[in-house]
Order: sequence, then structure tokens, then C-alpha cells
Amino acid sequence: MTDLDDVRRALRARESLAPDPGDVLATVTRRIRRRRTISVAAVTLTVAALGAGAVALLDRGVATVPPATLASSASAAPATGKVPPPAPAISLQDSSWGLLMWSTRPHFAALHYGQAHQYAFEIDVRDGAAPASALAAKPTAAGQLPNPKSVMWQDGPDRWIWARTTKPMTAGEMLTLLGKIGTTPPVVASPLKSVRVPEGQEVGSFTSEPETNTLVLCPGAVVGKAPLDSRCFSLTVSLTSHFADSAFPQDPLPVHQHRAVGAYTVEIDSSPANEQAARALLDSVRLDR
Repeated sequence: MTDLDDVRRALRARESLAPDPGDVLATVTRRIRRRRTISVAAVTLTVAALGAGAVALLDRGVATVPPATLASSASAAPATGKVPPPAPAISLQDSSWGLLMWSTRPHFAALHYGQAHQYAFEIDVRDGAAPASALAAKPTAAGQLPNPKSVMWQDGPDRWIWARTTKPMTAGEMLTLLGKIGTTPPVVASPLKSVRVPEGQEVGSFTSEPETNTLVLCPGAVVGKAPLDSRCFSLTVSLTSHFADSAFPQDPLPVHQHRAVGAYTVEIDSSPANEQAARALLDSVRLDR
């Protein structure tokens, strides 16, 4: 069950009292995506705000982990000029868990899985040294897992992995699931084929979900900073029939433009100074549908 599913269900329950459901849903969808985009720039410990609502099921009691010291070479970083960037070379090879989304930003990649519309499983890959509480390597015995629902380990000298789930599990069950994490890149049926990245812009973050992509481009000096710099661009491709403009106070990218490409809507947000460049970026989008 996603946040949008909840909105649809609420609208159906109150249909006689609500305004046009399509308009309301479009506005809520727009706000959710904008909140996602702004939160991408923050150095957060979960990218739940970027994607599927099932990720929101994760326990709120998980301890906060301090940011790692970033390595100079970013094994999890998106290519600065290639869009879409390559998927991270890690995934869960277990058919009982469905891939909801993957995302990348410099020094970080994340994958989110769901099971039976009830449970979530996340994998984060970060460059640098793991927190002191992490295991020195991927666990090989159930006794190494004091908290089976949240496991961190150093995966080579320059990156570490954090796997966590909302599903009640024994240490042995979690160990079996961790053993199914391999190096095959994830595959999601998302629409974006290419976009012309403006000179001086780099990929700040990229998210791939079924029938949806989100992309943030920023000058290299401000990639990864929060809030988003006004020189950034935020682009979304989604399978929708409605769009809605819904900026919020102190929005760094208040100018919204969109165009339809077949059954898809391509939206871009920018500052007023970059409105023309945003239009050119919008027109350069090519889909593989």
C-alpha cells in the first residue's frame, strides 16, 4: 500500500464531499514528488522520501547512523553526465520480494523491496568507512546478528552496506536473506531513455521506479547540498494523465513546466532565472516507450 493508494481510498470514501478526485490526486501527487525531490538533496539515512510508499513501513526506532567519511572514488555514485546513470551493481535475488525502486546519488545507492503489501526491505550502499558498530564483513553466522532487522557491514575498503527490514525475522532468517544479496544490477521498467544534461550540470540524484523516473541536476559545487540550490533542475517522468502546480513556501525551484509524451507526463522545476534552460532540458527528454 503506497501513500497514493491511501489518497485514492480516502477520496473514494468521501466522493460525495470531495472536489474532482483527479485534480485532488494530481495535486497530492505533485506535492509528494516535490517533497521527495527536495529531500533527495539532504544527506539522509533513508531515501524513503524518494520512492515507493512501502518504504515508509520501516521501523521508526532504528538508531540514527552518522554519515560516513566519503571516499574519493564513489563506487555508488551516478555518472556525472550520463542519464539515466547505470543501476547499482547490487540487488536482492529473492522472488518473494518485489523491487519497488532503486536510487543513486554521489557516494550512495539504495534499493527498496516490498513483500505482500505489508513488509519492506532496504539495502543502502555507501562509500567510505562504516560506523563503529558495523560488522567487519558480511555476516556468515546467525550469532553475529544481535538485531536481525538491521545489519551493517564493511564491504571492502571503500564502501559499506546497511540492510534492514520491517518483517519480523530470526537471526537465521535474516542471514539467509542477506546471502541472497548479489552483484546483479536491479531491473525496473522505467521510461526515461535519455536527456541532454546542460553544460556545468551533474547528476545529483536519480530514482527509477515502475513507470517513473526522477532526476536532479545541479552544478558540481552544490551537488548533494540541502536545500536544493536555485541553479538546480528537478525533472520527473511519470505515467499520469493529470499534473498540478503546487509550489510550497521557500521552494528553491518554484517555476514548473510540463509536456506530454504519449501516455507520460514530463515535468521540470527550476528557478525563474533558469526557466528557458529548463524548457530546453524538458524538450530534450526521450523515452523508450
